[in-house]
Amino acid sequence: MNSLILRREGAVAHLILSRPPINALDREALEEISLAVEEIRIERETRVLVITGGIEGIFCSGGDLKYWRQAQNENEAGNTGRRVFAQIEQLPKPTIAAINGQVIGDGLTLALSCDLRIASPLATFRLPEVAYGFIPGWGLIRRLIASVGKTHASQFLLTGLPVDSRRAYGMGLLNEVVSAERFMDEVRELGARMATLSPGALRAAKCALRGGEEKACFEAVWSGNDRREGIDALFSKRTPIYGFDDQGGDGCDHIGRVQTD
Repeated sequence: MNSLILRREGAVAHLILSRPPINALDREALEEISLAVEEIRIERETRVLVITGGIEGIFCSGGDLKYWRQAQNENEAGNTGRRVFAQIEQLPKPTIAAINGQVIGDGLTLALSCDLRIASPLATFRLPEVAYGFIPGWGLIRRLIASVGKTHASQFLLTGLPVDSRRAYGMGLLNEVVSAERFMDEVRELGARMATLSPGALRAAKCALRGGEEKACFEAVWSGNDRREGIDALFSKRTPIYGFDDQGGDGCDHIGRVQTD
């Protein structure tokens, strides 16, 4: 892979974007991400995915305009990114965006495609597209409104001004801001903790959070082995040992009507 590094730490996979100078994504980079996410989806041993930037001061700067400026057709420019980020969003395993620097344009879509967003104080967020004569095209606006509301989304989109990590946390864009010294340690600890949880219950929770039928999500896990193991372990005062999630699918088996990009 030329644009990313895929590293595994136990049951946690780390997908590290490494496309100098600013982690801008062309079609090849997006396809590499897609292949890596599919690899993680089918791996029984991997239970959590962390996505982060491998270039100092940069998480992701969205689409590479040196590449996409040649795409006159709006479908060509938009479809690949929308498909890949929807693939991340629909992954049946929990995902963490570890944001360690600048997030520009549809780089924010990548972060919003993840379930949790942990940032260092160095993180900043900026949507400059209106200054260039277009708007983000990879599914950002819907996700941004869902995350921070229309008022804050309007500020991002209509001004193009940067937002620092403190303000982003106050808006609800981030789950946590962690000191630069403790940043990756905190991410690793969170990933390792989530990897000990029930894969089936995590799948069902993600499904319900994405708009799946909550009753069906509950019933699917209540009748499963993980529920019995979890409750038995609770009353036995021991750590539960969960098996693999072999259901397959896209992480939202009980949706039917949810919007995807």
